[in-house]
Amino acid sequence: MILAAGFGTRLKPLTDRLPKPLVPIAGIPMLELSLKRFRKLKPRILVVNGHHLSGRLEAFLRQSSHGFLRTEYLHEPLILDTGGAIRNASRYLRGPFFVTTNADVVSDIPLFKAVGQHLRRRSLVTMLLHDRDRYNQVEVDSAGRIIGFGCSLPASGNRILAYTGIQICSPLLLDLMARESACPFSLIAFYSRLLAAGRLDIVSHVVDTQDNYYWRDVGTPDDLVAIEHDLASDAGLAERLMAS
Repeated sequence: MILAAGFGTRLKPLTDRLPKPLVPIAGIPMLELSLKRFRKLKPRILVVNGHHLSGRLEAFLRQSSHGFLRTEYLHEPLILDTGGAIRNASRYLRGPFFVTTNADVVSDIPLFKAVGQHLRRRSLVTMLLHDRDRYNQVEVDSAGRIIGFGCSLPASGNRILAYTGIQICSPLLLDLMARESACPFSLIAFYSRLLAAGRLDIVSHVVDTQDNYYWRDVGTPDDLVAIEHDLASDAGLAERLMAS
Protein backbone atom coordinates (compact mmCIF):
# COMPACT_ATOMS: atom_id res chain seq x y z
CA MET A 1 0.00 0.00 0.00
CA ILE A 2 1.20 3.48 -0.91
CA LEU A 3 -0.04 6.08 1.56
CA ALA A 4 -0.77 9.02 -0.70
CA ALA A 5 -3.58 11.00 0.99
CA GLY A 6 -2.93 14.51 2.24
CA PHE A 7 -2.92 18.12 1.11
CA GLY A 8 0.79 18.67 0.43
CA THR A 9 0.49 22.03 2.18
CA ARG A 10 4.24 22.50 2.62
CA LEU A 11 4.79 22.11 -1.13
CA LYS A 12 2.44 24.90 -2.19
CA PRO A 13 2.06 26.36 -4.80
CA LEU A 14 3.04 23.15 -6.65
CA THR A 15 0.26 21.27 -4.90
CA ASP A 16 -2.38 23.82 -5.86
CA ARG A 17 -2.56 22.02 -9.21
CA LEU A 18 -0.98 18.64 -8.48
CA PRO A 19 -1.57 16.11 -5.71
CA LYS A 20 1.69 15.79 -3.81
CA PRO A 21 2.44 12.23 -5.03
CA LEU A 22 2.47 13.53 -8.61
CA VAL A 23 5.05 16.26 -7.98
CA PRO A 24 7.89 15.33 -10.34
CA ILE A 25 11.40 14.26 -9.39
CA ALA A 26 13.70 14.58 -12.42
CA GLY A 27 10.55 14.71 -14.52
CA ILE A 28 9.02 11.55 -13.01
CA PRO A 29 6.10 11.74 -10.54
CA MET A 30 7.03 10.59 -7.03
CA LEU A 31 4.23 8.04 -7.16
CA GLU A 32 5.80 6.38 -10.20
CA LEU A 33 9.04 5.93 -8.22
CA SER A 34 7.05 4.07 -5.56
CA LEU A 35 5.38 1.96 -8.21
CA LYS A 36 8.78 0.99 -9.58
CA ARG A 37 9.92 -0.13 -6.13
CA PHE A 38 6.80 -2.21 -5.51
CA ARG A 39 6.85 -3.89 -8.92
CA LYS A 40 10.02 -5.69 -7.80
CA LEU A 41 8.03 -7.41 -5.03
CA LYS A 42 5.41 -8.61 -7.56
CA PRO A 43 2.47 -8.08 -5.19
CA ARG A 44 -0.92 -9.58 -5.86
CA ILE A 45 -2.65 -6.30 -5.04
CA LEU A 46 -1.47 -2.68 -5.02
CA VAL A 47 -3.52 -0.23 -2.93
CA VAL A 48 -3.18 3.55 -3.09
CA ASN A 49 -5.25 6.01 -1.06
CA GLY A 50 -5.80 9.66 -1.88
CA HIS A 51 -7.68 12.81 -0.95
CA HIS A 52 -6.45 16.12 -2.41
CA LEU A 53 -7.11 16.39 -6.17
CA SER A 54 -8.20 12.79 -5.97
CA GLY A 55 -9.40 12.52 -9.56
CA ARG A 56 -5.98 13.37 -10.95
CA LEU A 57 -4.31 10.87 -8.65
CA GLU A 58 -6.72 8.10 -9.58
CA ALA A 59 -6.38 8.81 -13.31
CA PHE A 60 -2.59 8.63 -13.09
CA LEU A 61 -2.76 5.36 -11.21
CA ARG A 62 -5.07 3.79 -13.79
CA GLN A 63 -2.63 4.71 -16.54
CA SER A 64 0.52 3.63 -14.67
CA SER A 65 -0.46 0.48 -12.79
CA HIS A 66 0.84 -2.01 -15.37
CA GLY A 67 2.90 -4.73 -13.72
CA PHE A 68 0.38 -5.36 -10.93
CA LEU A 69 -2.22 -8.12 -11.01
CA ARG A 70 -4.77 -5.88 -9.33
CA THR A 71 -4.86 -2.21 -8.36
CA GLU A 72 -7.26 -0.53 -5.95
CA TYR A 73 -7.59 3.21 -5.46
CA LEU A 74 -9.30 4.34 -2.24
CA HIS A 75 -10.57 7.90 -2.20
CA GLU A 76 -10.85 9.36 1.30
CA PRO A 77 -13.52 12.10 1.42
CA LEU A 78 -12.18 12.82 4.91
CA ILE A 79 -8.52 12.07 5.58
CA LEU A 80 -8.26 8.99 7.80
CA ASP A 81 -4.64 9.52 8.90
CA THR A 82 -2.02 6.81 8.53
CA GLY A 83 -3.60 4.24 10.85
CA GLY A 84 -7.13 4.81 9.64
CA ALA A 85 -6.02 4.58 6.02
CA ILE A 86 -4.48 1.14 6.54
CA ARG A 87 -7.54 -0.08 8.42
CA ASN A 88 -9.76 1.21 5.61
CA ALA A 89 -7.74 -0.88 3.13
CA SER A 90 -7.78 -4.03 5.29
CA ARG A 91 -9.96 -6.03 2.91
CA TYR A 92 -7.17 -5.85 0.32
CA LEU A 93 -4.17 -6.42 2.59
CA ARG A 94 -4.66 -10.03 3.64
CA GLY A 95 -1.83 -12.46 2.99
CA PRO A 96 1.36 -13.66 4.69
CA PHE A 97 2.46 -10.00 4.91
CA PHE A 98 1.84 -6.58 3.44
CA VAL A 99 4.10 -3.59 2.90
CA THR A 100 3.28 0.10 3.25
CA THR A 101 5.30 3.12 2.22
CA ASN A 102 4.70 6.85 2.36
CA ALA A 103 4.30 8.26 -1.14
CA ASP A 104 6.68 11.15 -0.46
CA VAL A 105 9.65 8.88 0.37
CA VAL A 106 12.22 8.65 -2.42
CA SER A 107 14.58 5.76 -1.83
CA ASP A 108 16.43 2.81 -3.31
CA ILE A 109 16.27 0.75 -0.09
CA PRO A 110 15.77 -2.92 -1.10
CA LEU A 111 12.86 -4.64 0.60
CA PHE A 112 13.59 -8.35 0.17
CA LYS A 113 15.98 -8.63 3.14
CA ALA A 114 13.55 -6.80 5.43
CA VAL A 115 10.68 -9.04 4.32
CA GLY A 116 12.80 -12.11 5.03
CA GLN A 117 13.62 -10.89 8.54
CA HIS A 118 9.97 -10.08 9.17
CA LEU A 119 8.82 -13.57 8.22
CA ARG A 120 11.58 -15.34 10.15
CA ARG A 121 10.85 -13.41 13.35
CA ARG A 122 7.08 -13.66 12.87
CA SER A 123 6.83 -10.03 13.87
CA LEU A 124 3.64 -8.05 14.05
CA VAL A 125 5.37 -5.08 12.41
CA THR A 126 8.86 -4.56 11.04
CA MET A 127 9.63 -0.85 10.68
CA LEU A 128 12.56 0.10 8.48
CA LEU A 129 14.67 2.53 10.51
CA HIS A 130 17.81 4.53 9.87
CA ASP A 131 20.02 7.07 11.63
CA ARG A 132 19.04 10.61 10.67
CA ASP A 133 19.51 13.33 13.28
CA ARG A 134 16.75 15.46 11.78
CA TYR A 135 14.15 12.72 12.30
CA ASN A 136 15.49 10.42 15.06
CA GLN A 137 12.87 9.68 17.73
CA VAL A 138 12.24 5.91 17.72
CA GLU A 139 13.83 4.04 20.62
CA VAL A 140 15.16 0.55 19.86
CA ASP A 141 16.56 -1.93 22.37
CA SER A 142 19.57 -4.21 21.92
CA ALA A 143 17.33 -7.00 20.53
CA GLY A 144 16.00 -4.71 17.79
CA ARG A 145 12.58 -4.29 19.41
CA ILE A 146 10.91 -0.89 19.23
CA ILE A 147 10.06 0.31 22.72
CA GLY A 148 8.99 3.91 22.25
CA PHE A 149 8.30 6.86 19.95
CA GLY A 150 8.97 10.57 20.39
CA CYS A 151 12.14 9.81 22.30
CA SER A 152 15.30 11.91 22.58
CA LEU A 153 17.32 10.23 25.36
CA PRO A 154 17.52 6.43 25.11
CA ALA A 155 17.79 4.06 28.04
CA SER A 156 21.23 2.52 28.55
CA GLY A 157 22.16 0.26 25.64
CA ASN A 158 19.32 1.48 23.42
CA ARG A 159 19.44 3.59 20.25
CA ILE A 160 17.33 6.44 18.90
CA LEU A 161 16.65 6.08 15.18
CA ALA A 162 14.25 7.41 12.55
CA TYR A 163 11.38 5.77 10.70
CA THR A 164 11.93 5.65 6.95
CA GLY A 165 8.19 5.59 6.21
CA ILE A 166 8.45 1.96 5.03
CA GLN A 167 7.19 -1.03 7.00
CA ILE A 168 6.27 -4.72 6.64
CA CYS A 169 3.22 -5.91 8.57
CA SER A 170 1.50 -9.11 9.56
CA PRO A 171 -2.22 -9.23 8.70
CA LEU A 172 -2.77 -9.74 12.46
CA LEU A 173 -2.19 -6.00 12.71
CA LEU A 174 -5.46 -5.43 10.85
CA ASP A 175 -7.37 -7.43 13.46
CA LEU A 176 -5.97 -5.17 16.18
CA MET A 177 -6.80 -2.06 14.16
CA ALA A 178 -10.39 -3.26 13.75
CA ARG A 179 -10.85 -2.77 17.50
CA GLU A 180 -10.07 0.94 17.31
CA SER A 181 -13.22 2.90 18.10
CA ALA A 182 -12.04 6.28 16.81
CA CYS A 183 -11.09 7.19 13.27
CA PRO A 184 -9.03 8.90 11.95
CA PHE A 185 -6.06 7.70 13.96
CA SER A 186 -2.31 7.92 13.63
CA LEU A 187 -0.24 4.81 13.00
CA ILE A 188 2.47 5.90 15.45
CA ALA A 189 -0.07 6.71 18.16
CA PHE A 190 -1.62 3.29 17.61
CA TYR A 191 1.74 1.56 17.90
CA SER A 192 2.44 3.52 21.07
CA ARG A 193 -0.76 2.11 22.58
CA LEU A 194 0.27 -1.42 21.58
CA LEU A 195 3.66 -0.96 23.22
CA ALA A 196 2.03 0.36 26.38
CA ALA A 197 -0.11 -2.79 26.43
CA GLY A 198 3.03 -4.94 26.39
CA ARG A 199 3.56 -5.86 22.73
CA LEU A 200 7.12 -7.03 22.04
CA ASP A 201 6.74 -7.87 18.35
CA ILE A 202 7.02 -4.40 16.82
CA VAL A 203 10.61 -4.56 15.66
CA SER A 204 13.19 -2.71 13.61
CA HIS A 205 15.11 -3.44 10.45
CA VAL A 206 17.96 -0.94 10.36
CA VAL A 207 19.28 0.28 7.01
CA ASP A 208 22.28 2.47 6.27
CA THR A 209 21.10 5.46 4.28
CA GLN A 210 24.31 7.40 4.86
CA ASP A 211 26.63 5.21 2.79
CA ASN A 212 24.79 2.26 1.25
CA TYR A 213 21.29 3.41 0.26
CA TYR A 214 19.53 6.61 -0.68
CA TRP A 215 16.58 8.06 1.20
CA ARG A 216 14.89 11.43 1.27
CA ASP A 217 11.52 12.61 2.52
CA VAL A 218 10.20 15.15 0.03
CA GLY A 219 8.09 17.39 2.21
CA THR A 220 9.24 20.92 1.41
CA PRO A 221 10.55 22.93 -1.56
CA ASP A 222 14.03 22.71 0.00
CA ASP A 223 13.77 18.91 -0.07
CA LEU A 224 12.88 19.06 -3.77
CA VAL A 225 15.89 21.24 -4.51
CA ALA A 226 18.12 18.90 -2.50
CA ILE A 227 17.00 15.75 -4.28
CA GLU A 228 17.35 17.37 -7.71
CA HIS A 229 20.91 18.32 -6.70
CA ASP A 230 21.58 14.76 -5.55
CA LEU A 231 20.34 13.34 -8.85
CA ALA A 232 22.29 15.84 -10.94
CA SER A 233 25.54 15.09 -9.12
CA ASP A 234 25.24 11.29 -9.03
CA ALA A 235 24.28 9.57 -12.28
CA GLY A 236 24.33 6.21 -10.54
CA LEU A 237 21.69 7.37 -8.10
CA ALA A 238 19.38 8.42 -10.89
CA GLU A 239 19.77 5.00 -12.51
CA ARG A 240 18.98 3.19 -9.24
CA LEU A 241 15.88 5.26 -8.53
CA MET A 242 14.50 5.12 -12.05
CA ALA A 243 15.13 1.42 -12.72
CA SER A 244 11.94 -0.64 -12.65
